[in-house]
Amino acid sequence: MSLDLLAHLLLGLAFLLALGFHRHRAAQLLLVLWLMLAGVGGAEARWEQGALRFGPWLLLFSVLLPEPRLLSRRHALYLALLGLAVLITLAAPAHSLGSLLTVASVPGLGMDAAAATLTALAAGLCALRGLWRRQPIELGLAGMLALAAAGLAQPGTLAGWLIAAAVVAMGAIGHAGWRMAFLDPLTGLPNRRALDETLARLSGGFALAMVDVDHFKSFNDTHGHDAGDIVLRRVARALAAQAGGRAFRYGGEEFCVVYPGREAKAAAEALDVARAAIEALRIELPPKPGKGRTGKRVQVSVTVSGGAAARTPERRSAAEVLKTADQALYRAKAKGRNRVLAA
Repeated sequence: MSLDLLAHLLLGLAFLLALGFHRHRAAQLLLVLWLMLAGVGGAEARWEQGALRFGPWLLLFSVLLPEPRLLSRRHALYLALLGLAVLITLAAPAHSLGSLLTVASVPGLGMDAAAATLTALAAGLCALRGLWRRQPIELGLAGMLALAAAGLAQPGTLAGWLIAAAVVAMGAIGHAGWRMAFLDPLTGLPNRRALDETLARLSGGFALAMVDVDHFKSFNDTHGHDAGDIVLRRVARALAAQAGGRAFRYGGEEFCVVYPGREAKAAAEALDVARAAIEALRIELPPKPGKGRTGKRVQVSVTVSGGAAARTPERRSAAEVLKTADQALYRAKAKGRNRVLAA
């Protein structure tokens, strides 16, 4: 199999994967790279000229736009521009095509250098967005575009570089899909699905702890759900850093912490460190909506309650241990909250 054919196959697979995971910017970029590869390897000089002049601008335009929905005017506009570029390349009269290619050129740079420069700029913008918004998928797309830019900078090597670019794109899209499936988008902790899989793999001795934010419904009623989201993120961060085990978001305001190889008392002691740290937090909330710039930011504090239980000969399954930990949590709440009890 030739490098060109392999590059086409991998770019096509990556494109389908992007569509399947609703990563429409990734699909746009892959489609343009696919067409650029076809143009550079095409039988006519105008195909290569159109690919190298119009393609990089389309890559840059895609990166500058927000992530589009599949059925949106923004996405339709992009596809219309892409279709127009293909139509001009294939069917425009020679003199018209020459004028349009000149308009799409970068002053002072040859065709290959301009294409590589614009594609590298698109890669840089993707990287900045990924770092700013903490979106790994954007960093993956930046890597894909950087590889494409390297191939454009070295005439005759584009297919090989795009093979690597397609692999990077598939890895980034697959990782984004994994994050959607197993990470809670609000807190960044592993979610209930990830917890279920972790519990299914547990063996030997272990302890589990259930944690609940005290009076959270009342807090939401007083401060609003946006403020509640801020609190959940801070509590999650404290649990992940200081609970001494692996923290998961169980659902709502509840969390679960897994302690492999621990007894219930040791797990409760470790969790109590996080409980004390959460009690000491001073969480700053933004002004309430409608008060504008004159609204004052307020500081709030919250507490959590927890219950821990360990595997024993009487309760061997993770489900039984979790149920016992939940019962210990409710005893902690009944005793006045802001405490951790071991079963």
